[in-house]
Amino acid sequence: MLDLHTIEISVDPPVSLRKANVEDLTFIKDVSHSEMDTIVPQGWNWDSWFEDVEKAIFSNRHRVFVIETSKFSIGYLWLNEEINSLWITAIVLQTKYQRLRIGQNVMNYLIKESYKEGKDSIELGVQRNNYAALQFYSKLGFLQFDHLKSANTDLVRLKLKTS
Repeated sequence: MLDLHTIEISVDPPVSLRKANVEDLTFIKDVSHSEMDTIVPQGWNWDSWFEDVEKAIFSNRHRVFVIETSKFSIGYLWLNEEINSLWITAIVLQTKYQRLRIGQNVMNYLIKESYKEGKDSIELGVQRNNYAALQFYSKLGFLQFDHLKSANTDLVRLKLKTS
């Protein structure tokens, strides 16, 4: 489904997904800290997170993309394709690019592709205190199906049926 090196998502605004590589890790770390430090709990293990992102870049089961507009890196997307579902581990956009339909365009693309591939659902977890993200996913039709409180997280697990 997402095996291309670059995927054009939208023209207005111009957005594409580019497969991440090791050189993108510094950007991924920077944008993770700048956008998520106020959301994730203080005990969050960033070192482990970034080790997992690096492993995911080289994995056949995971996909890590840099979200770009006009060749500027503005965020990243980390996902895992299962047989019947798509799991979004992270989608992070710099604040100045939020509320410009970019996240919505990325999600609409993932929903459309999941449907075409016959996936039953898209699933993800959102920190319970990330009210903007919870509202965003609710507007897209995601529903809460679980709650996970472990490893210093308080996640609401969301699911969108695509079949």
